[in-house]
Amino acid sequence: MKFYDDHQQKVRHQFGYYSVLVMTALLLVYVSMPEDQFGGISSQNAIKIIIMITALFFSVNVVYRHAFFDQYTGRPFWSNAFFLAMAGLQAQQAYQLYQLGRALPEPINKMEFLMLHSLQIALYLSIPLTYGVRRLIDRLAAKEQNKEKSRQSS
Repeated sequence: MKFYDDHQQKVRHQFGYYSVLVMTALLLVYVSMPEDQFGGISSQNAIKIIIMITALFFSVNVVYRHAFFDQYTGRPFWSNAFFLAMAGLQAQQAYQLYQLGRALPEPINKMEFLMLHSLQIALYLSIPLTYGVRRLIDRLAAKEQNKEKSRQSS
């Protein structure tokens, strides 16, 4: 945390707190529901899914509010390329595992498999996609401000 400024630390702490609240709420919903409503998802994997949803919530909010690690380095291209490559590798691994799982005598739970692997891919894609959306919004806001300044000056 020594590389983050005060705004970035505040955002990270704030959304860390909100993430814990989201995870607690999801765990309470999971515990309160009967087991047969989850389509055969094991309790261990259901908790993994809840943790991944919480991590996705945290990472999207931190990146969108400019409080992530790459603000310090100033080289977003390489970190975004890394996360895109990791998402591609995760998708390829998920495809291979699915093909292997179909050949097993006892078939895999498709819903559980889909939830786990799609959330893993979403976690890797969340940083570059959120960063791209934020850059687009910032550019549109800058264009709007330039138009406003040019109208006021004329």
